[in-house]
Amino acid sequence: MAGGVALVSMVAAACGGSHQAAAPPAATTGAPAAATTTSPNPTTPPSALAPLTDLAAQSPAQLSAPAVVIKIDNVAGALPQTGVGQADVVYEEMVEGGLTRLAAIFQSAYPAEVGPVRSGRLTDIAIVDDLNHPVFAFAGANNLFLPQLRAQPIDDVDIDNRPDLFVRQGPNVAPHNLYTNPAQDAATDNPSSPPAPLFSYRSAATPLGGPGAAPATQVSVGWAETAVTWTYSAATGVWSRIQNGSPDLDSAGRQITATNVIVQPVQYTTSATGYESGVFTIIPEGQLIGTGPVWVLSGGRVVQGTWARTSLTSPATYTDSAGQPIALAPGNTWVELTTAGSLPQIQ
Repeated sequence: MAGGVALVSMVAAACGGSHQAAAPPAATTGAPAAATTTSPNPTTPPSALAPLTDLAAQSPAQLSAPAVVIKIDNVAGALPQTGVGQADVVYEEMVEGGLTRLAAIFQSAYPAEVGPVRSGRLTDIAIVDDLNHPVFAFAGANNLFLPQLRAQPIDDVDIDNRPDLFVRQGPNVAPHNLYTNPAQDAATDNPSSPPAPLFSYRSAATPLGGPGAAPATQVSVGWAETAVTWTYSAATGVWSRIQNGSPDLDSAGRQITATNVIVQPVQYTTSATGYESGVFTIIPEGQLIGTGPVWVLSGGRVVQGTWARTSLTSPATYTDSAGQPIALAPGNTWVELTTAGSLPQIQ
């Protein structure tokens, strides 16, 4: 099967999982307005700001471009990755075996090539549904997940229905060698529909504030088979990524960086079980509807607060202990969907 797992049993998510059908547009009123608007840079007209970074758009045409979400492989055999460092937002989610995959979102710019592309999971539904009918490019899915993914308010671009938009090439071997072009993927979305902002923003010159804001230069998080550390450099103003003890370099030899890092623990439930290469496998699904603690790191500082989300078609809110939105710095953002109950190690 495209997803690489032969299903032998299916277990429903225990608590209103993200695999449910997307709510109608009227449900988008559940999130406070502060989490879906930006605080624009005072020197740049709001209409010229990219919605997912709050940075000046590269061109007027790009402002109306759709979000393109690409599912990226993240195991040792898939490294180095291509194009991930150019994403506006990246969600890192747990998959089977305690490994992770990435859902990389491109809107402010489309790199020429992104990959390696891998299969979808039910966690992806909650990642794509609040992006205003995005393009979702992935390498298929098993026979349980694929119909649910295709039923979402997305433009479905997968290896089964659009093989012409994918290519297999080196340096890695299959299945870690599938790539796609976001601009060509975006061209399938007609008419195109840009996303609304996912986060609140502050000006670049304003430090991260709020109750409990404190200095931080390093944060470490992990899953059973994946360990990630982000380190902050005051000289560059960004966080640099280390994975499993080594600098996380892309195919051009550049270390992956982020302006903002959000550590968002979520409950993982079992969406299915099956056998992969003869080994019994539990396939997890992250529950992104609900609430829980969150840590937001930006500009060499950290604020602990609360994440909350009420519907699939509205974004999460991130608020401090006073109930105010936690504002990010303009730039790219990584969201680490760690397991509920886990705590980041912050220095």
